[in-house]
Amino acid sequence: MRKDEFSEKIGRFTKSNAYLQYCQEVYGYREYLFNMMDKQQLDFLLNAVPISAEDTLLDLGCGSGSILKLLVTKYGCRGIGMDRLDRDILNFSSKLTYLNADLDRISDYDTSPTITLSIDSLYFSKDLTALMRQLNRVKNNRMYLFYSQYLFDEAAGDKRTLQSDHTKVADALQYNDISFHTIDYSENERSFYQNSLKALQRHRKAFEAEGNTDLYEQKVQQDLLGMELYNKGLASRYLYIVNGV
Repeated sequence: MRKDEFSEKIGRFTKSNAYLQYCQEVYGYREYLFNMMDKQQLDFLLNAVPISAEDTLLDLGCGSGSILKLLVTKYGCRGIGMDRLDRDILNFSSKLTYLNADLDRISDYDTSPTITLSIDSLYFSKDLTALMRQLNRVKNNRMYLFYSQYLFDEAAGDKRTLQSDHTKVADALQYNDISFHTIDYSENERSFYQNSLKALQRHRKAFEAEGNTDLYEQKVQQDLLGMELYNKGLASRYLYIVNGV
């Protein structure tokens, strides 16, 4: 999908009341969200991650900025969002800085984060090893990286890559000698797909009334694929936590 097509799609979702109702039901928060976070994961991020007003929080692939805004509002920290979306669909306040930029070129920008957050955005990196190296070079930068590993080709795939220490993110961290620990959210994501499909069905008529039947159908197909992968044992999800040095 081209950048302009992706921006248009997200823009339409953020104007949809049906999608907002869906988000409140599935994510547990009345925010426009576009990731694989259930309420347990969001609650951990919003309540268990140590954040203070002195921190600078960098959100890689911030999307519309909903989660970054929640964190900045709660903790009073500085917030920087990085994505490739058009500015007019962002949910940013004056306390937030937005960078329309390629996440693989993060070192080109003077962000100096003390906390780096990535929620389902590392798939867009063309060189995860180099990206992890750039982030690790930032002094005292703690990382919270939510990532799902999928095997779309069962015959050609190696199921060991679904283990927490063999995913693409784990490989990139280990190559750079970066220590990490993980939280396994695989069952959360499986449940997320199930709950999402049920919620979508309940809100189908509302999507249709808005003229957003195509968005509804795209979301259904995405979740059906995710559910199929989990049913076949071809998916996993982890939070990678790196304590900065």
